[in-house]
Formats: sequence, structure tokens, C-alpha cells
Amino acid sequence: MKKKLLAVLLAMTVLFIAACGGDESADGGEVFEFGAQSYTDPKIAAQMVKILVEENTDHEVNITEDIQASPQILASIEREEFDFAMLYSGEVYNNHFDDVDYSTNSEQTIQNAQDLFGPEYDMTWFDTIGFKNEYAIAIRGDFAEENDITTISDLEAHADDLTLGTDTTWVERDNDGYRGFQERYGFEFGDVRGMEVSLMYTGIANSELDVVTAYTVDPQIAEYDLRILEDDQEFFPPYDASLVARNEVLENYPEVEEIFLELVGTVSTEEMSELIRQVDLEERSTEEVAREFLETEGLLN
Repeated sequence: MKKKLLAVLLAMTVLFIAACGGDESADGGEVFEFGAQSYTDPKIAAQMVKILVEENTDHEVNITEDIQASPQILASIEREEFDFAMLYSGEVYNNHFDDVDYSTNSEQTIQNAQDLFGPEYDMTWFDTIGFKNEYAIAIRGDFAEENDITTISDLEAHADDLTLGTDTTWVERDNDGYRGFQERYGFEFGDVRGMEVSLMYTGIANSELDVVTAYTVDPQIAEYDLRILEDDQEFFPPYDASLVARNEVLENYPEVEEIFLELVGTVSTEEMSELIRQVDLEERSTEEVAREFLETEGLLN
């Protein structure tokens, strides 16, 4: 019995070591690991990296999807379990550092992320890939027109009668969550409901909700004719998307760094929103839409 248990443990150890990297690609290169969160835009970005690396080098990229939160991504990069990821500049304000200066300026926020995350995790935080995926307050287009609402402050006169739908994390967040929102804007909504994002959009489309915390890259904004309101009190921090990579990989394989630099500034918010729409609403694969986009942009031969 003990011998059987020892054999099982030994086999599991071998499998674990094999899964932790060091594999060789079919062409004799390296196999890199990309960690992608549970939403669609990092999955599309991961496919872009995978396609470009595998088309232009001897290396391969393995993608692990549906990582629940960015701190898990960062921890895995620190443990060298992931080599690449896509992260958002506003993450720098989410209690990772005690001495970061809060800013709603996009350039300053990216600089903060590069200056702080880079040395902390021995990685390079590249300039933005081009799009933002940040919180915004959205209402139905017809309600905005009827009441001449263009800014978040314009909602104050109606707030007591409005029901806000939001993802549960926003209710609980400290810096840029609901508590901070109330302090900055000086009003609260009549009812606040935390829920899954998909239910949030269904709710406002069915008039069960009046206001939602949308993500600026979500295709449902156009699909349901929602109006993004101007953040006139500059409350929400920027969440510009950037690729990140471990410095050791970039130093040893400069051809990979060239690919990452090539992707800087290539995907606008409108373009990423359209790619997400094709995946989420038309049910196309992330690999398919990523490859088509790269071909259209002339990044694939």
C-alpha cells in the first residue's frame, strides 16, 4: 500500500514539474504562459500575442483563461507561472501600494503602473495596447434625451427615484467604488443592486434598472442604446489596457519584445468593443476574431 502511494505521489510530482514550464515548442523554441482574466478582451489580446509569437518565432504560447482577478495574475507572474498577461492601469490604485499618488489622468496612471508594478514584479508594463476598459455610469438613451442628461451630476435631481445595477465588486470597492462615488458626487441612488454583468445589461434593457455601471468597452452599450454620461467630477480612474511580460523573458528573447511593442496602440476602444461583440453576441471564437483583426491591420503576412 505504501509503495503504491509513493508511486502515485512521484507521478504527481513529475506531472507538476512538467506543467510548470521549461517545455520545448515543436520547433525547438520555448513555451510561454499567458494568463487571461474571465472577461473577453484579455482573452482576445492573449490570442493576438499567441498568433504573432507562433507565426513569427519558433516559440509557442499557452493560454490559461478565466483567472478571476488581476491580483491572481500578478501573483502568478511573481511565481513565474505566467510569463505574459494584459492588465489595466487603474489596478495600481487597488491597494497594492501605500505611496501611490491617485490620478484620473491616463498618462500619469500608466506611468504609475509602470514605475510601481515593474520593479515589484520584475516585469515590463508596456504602453497601452490602445483601448480603455473602465467604469462609467450609463443610462438608457431615451431617458437621457427626455431629461436632458449628459453628465453624472445631472442625475442628482432624479437619483432618489432611480435603481442602480452594478457588479457586486463596485459596491464594495474603496477608492473608486460606490462609497467614494457618493462622497465625490454628493448623492446616492434610491436602490442599488449588485449582480452579474450580463444581468445588469438585461435589467436596464427591460427597464428593471435605470442606471448601470457599464464598462466602456462593452458592446451592450451600443446594442441597447445606452448613453455613457460624462464623469464631470473626474471620479473614475483610467483603466487603459497594457500587455505585461516578465523581464527575464524579454531579455532572453528580444524577438518577443518586438512583438509586444508592435501591438502598442493598435486596438482602439471602438475596435475592441466590436471584437467583443463578435465573440459574445455572434459567438465567434476569440482566435478567429483576433486573427482576422491582425490580418486587417497588416500585422500578419
